[in-house]
Amino acid sequence: MSSTTTGRPSADRMRRAIRASGRSQRQVAAEMGIDETKLSKSLSGQRRFTDDELVALARVTGVAVSALVGSAPGADPVSVTPPDADPAGASPATPEQARRRREIVEAAWGLFAQTGFEAVRVSDIAAAAGVSSATVHYYFPTKPDLFAMALNHSVKLAYDRQIARLTGVDDPVERLWRLLDMQSPHGEAGRLDWSIWLQSWNRVALKGGQDVEYVEIYRRWFETVRAAVAAGQQAGVFHSGPSEELTGELTALVDGLGVQVLTGVITEETMRRRVRDHLRRRILRPEVDLPTTDLDRERPVPSSQGSPPVGA
Repeated sequence: MSSTTTGRPSADRMRRAIRASGRSQRQVAAEMGIDETKLSKSLSGQRRFTDDELVALARVTGVAVSALVGSAPGADPVSVTPPDADPAGASPATPEQARRRREIVEAAWGLFAQTGFEAVRVSDIAAAAGVSSATVHYYFPTKPDLFAMALNHSVKLAYDRQIARLTGVDDPVERLWRLLDMQSPHGEAGRLDWSIWLQSWNRVALKGGQDVEYVEIYRRWFETVRAAVAAGQQAGVFHSGPSEELTGELTALVDGLGVQVLTGVITEETMRRRVRDHLRRRILRPEVDLPTTDLDRERPVPSSQGSPPVGA
């Protein structure tokens, strides 16, 4: 899915976020992966931030996209707001400490996602973040504390993506499809994100499924999807019926297909097709269809049968 643009954030809010991050504008642009000129033009109103740039700016500064675009948490039912992080160790007292703590979490997130919890040492995380192991332990006493914050980082990334890419999308069909597609393991970043979730499921399962924090995290994801389903029902474009049951089927399908993608059983394209087919069969009313994507246009057409119906 190509990145689109969303509402223009306030330049004042953006500059405050950059100053509070303890970084220069040049450093922020570099960590966002864009040219400093682009950032300057966006801050001056000469160009608009793309959705991906807003998510990147939120990641670099540690400020939620909802704050950057000026929407109050909960004001738009795009996504259920995640809780504030509650670190087990010392809380940052200065912008520099907040920046260092974010860098430790991001380093841990990347290493856990790439090599797995058991294979990662605290010294590896310290080296990746450019700090000492003592500094890591100052903020996070144990490695499980770090993994919990890596999962929280994934939750924030998901929330930021949803706010950036769904705010202003009024069509409930497109909104639900975008929500599901952006939360699927597409591309390297998507696979890394899903690696954290897959490891979380494994860790919870090994504990006997008794993890209140994880249950609450998943409840927020479920409620975000359920609200999107309910909005489509209210608009008359989705089938009627208990939204909880439709959402339960849908989230279970996405979870299972995501695991199959990560383990190489199916491809990302196959997952997209199966999710779209399920939406057509179980969610959308017969006269309604999903937006056409490049994936649909690229599907092969058997020469002996003519053009197949969409979703065939």
